[in-house]
Amino acid sequence: MNKKKIFSPKTLTEYHELYSKIENSKIIIFAGGTDLMVGKEELPEDAVFVSLSELEELKGIEKKGDTIIIGPSSTLNEILHSPVIQEELLILIQAIRTMASEQVRNRATIGGNIGNASPAGDTITPLVVLGASLTIFSPRTATERNISFSEYFCGPCANTLDNGELITKIIIPIPLKKMKCYFRKVGQRNAMTITKASLSCFAEIDNDEILDIRLAAGSVSPTVRRLIKTEEFLKHKTISERTVEEAKRILEKEISPITDIRSTKAFRELLTKNLLGDCLRSILLYEQ
Repeated sequence: MNKKKIFSPKTLTEYHELYSKIENSKIIIFAGGTDLMVGKEELPEDAVFVSLSELEELKGIEKKGDTIIIGPSSTLNEILHSPVIQEELLILIQAIRTMASEQVRNRATIGGNIGNASPAGDTITPLVVLGASLTIFSPRTATERNISFSEYFCGPCANTLDNGELITKIIIPIPLKKMKCYFRKVGQRNAMTITKASLSCFAEIDNDEILDIRLAAGSVSPTVRRLIKTEEFLKHKTISERTVEEAKRILEKEISPITDIRSTKAFRELLTKNLLGDCLRSILLYEQ
C-alpha cells in the first residue's frame, strides 16, 4: 500500500479537477476501506486510490419530502442509530443489525456495501424492495444522473459505473406506515457472517389478503433483483398452506444459486423457499 497513489478530495469539484490527471488510470474508490483491507494483497500495483472519507458532500441522512436521502459515506452504525431511519425504514435497521461487528460498522459505509455489488450484500435486498435509486457523479463532465438499482447491477460484484464515477446519494421513497416488512438472512453462524441466503419483503395486506408485495432474495442469483413472478402470483391471494407451497415452486424457478465455499446450490434453494414460507406465515398471516 505504501507504493500506491492515494488521493483524498474534499469536494466533488476537487475530485473533478483531480480526475483530469488520473482518468487514464485504474481508479479504485473507497470510503471505510474495510473490504479493501481484506483483499489488499490482490490490488493492482498501478491502481490509483481515491478515498472519499473527507468528502463531506457524501455524508449525512436527510428526510426530504416523501423521500429519505442517505449519503453513501454514512457508516452502518450512523444509519443504525439514526432516528429518521429507525422511524421510517425498519427493514434497513433489521438488515444492518445482522452485519459485521460494532467496530466494523463504525467504519463500513452503505456506499461501500452497494459499490461492491455483491449478491450477498445485506443492505441491497432491503433497498431493492424499498424502490431506492442512486445519484451518480461523473467526474469527466462534473454532472449527476439518477439510476435505478436495476440499471446499476450487471453481474456478480459488477456494476455499470464508468471508471471514476461514484455514488453521491441513495434516494429512498418513504414507505406507507401500513406496509409490513420482513428481513431474514441465514449464514454459517449468528454473528459476523456472510449470507448464504436472505430475503427482504414489503407487503400491504387487508383482512389476510395481499394487496401488494415486493420480494428480493440475496446470494441466490448473479445480482439482487425483484422476484416479479412470485410477487404477481401472491397479489390478491389469501395466505394458506397451499398458496405458500405454490409460491415456493414459483420462487424456485426465479432464483439461480450456485455452489461455492459457503454453501451448495441445493441448500440455498431450500433456504430461500423456507425463508419465503417464514415470511408469509409470520408477517402476512399473523401480522406480527
